[in-house]
Amino acid sequence: MSLVRALAIGSLIAMSVGTHVQAQQVPLGAGADPSRRAEAVTVMPASTTLSDDLNLGHRSLEEENAFAPESHGDDDIGQQLILKEVPKNQPFRYQAESFLFWTDNAAHASRGIINDTFWGWRTAAQWQPQITNQLFGQVGISQDWFRYDKLNELDFETFEVTAGLYYLEPRLADSLLFLQYEYQFLTHNYNSLLNTHALRAGVQKVILIDRRNSIQVSLAALADLYTDVRSLKRDEYSGDVAWRYKLTHDLTFALGYHFTCFDYNDVNRQDCLHSLSLNVSYMPRPWLEIYAGYSYSFNNSNLSPYSYDAANAGGGVGVHVKF
Repeated sequence: MSLVRALAIGSLIAMSVGTHVQAQQVPLGAGADPSRRAEAVTVMPASTTLSDDLNLGHRSLEEENAFAPESHGDDDIGQQLILKEVPKNQPFRYQAESFLFWTDNAAHASRGIINDTFWGWRTAAQWQPQITNQLFGQVGISQDWFRYDKLNELDFETFEVTAGLYYLEPRLADSLLFLQYEYQFLTHNYNSLLNTHALRAGVQKVILIDRRNSIQVSLAALADLYTDVRSLKRDEYSGDVAWRYKLTHDLTFALGYHFTCFDYNDVNRQDCLHSLSLNVSYMPRPWLEIYAGYSYSFNNSNLSPYSYDAANAGGGVGVHVKF
């Protein structure tokens, strides 16, 4: 999924980075979409839509004793899964995070490229009640701030509200089916830029291979229900695959690939975004995460001025509380 969607003064961006879209004879309203400015920022592979302990059928990768310790007899008797009491569901989540990144193409331009450093903050709260044995609800609220070192025109804030239903389908090996409403309000220095309402649906599966390895796969589609900037109204079709390897109980390496197709409704524009990412995450405490990573993205558009590639590197620290 995009991290943000924003209108955010495309004309100032064009002047700052020299994209010269006018010279490309691009139709009015089909210009660079600043609402996708931070789409390549996230170096973490897509997280589980539902908390790990629920999505893995109460066999979380964070539980050190999910499997018996390694022994010389494993070749004869195989790995042994320890049965234990299912932990009580903790429906409330709170997240606070700060991060710093460098990018070689801050405005996602096809020419006149400028590198920059940006830092950001995020705070979020979420409620995930268990409705039935397989059905869960979700309500969330979050606020993000992004600040650029050189290109202050790119600074933005985004407020998001989500609400949805998630269903663990046992006939599909406990795959997670989800339907989610999303509202985003984006501002530049707290001046309104974009309001959008959207509906996202999809399926996600986490495959627990062994005590160290897991693979996550997901497919999703999003439809904009309403946006106050008609030229930015679009549909999205996305897919993710991520491999996680636990180097130790506290240290995890992850490698991910993300694909999104953007189909704009009111302008003749279709984009295909590809992102590769790798990161290392260290959790010295169950509630504290320190991470660093790198991502490379390239966007192919039928309007050549809006094809670009960008690399990002950085890290952050976050607090994640469950209760």
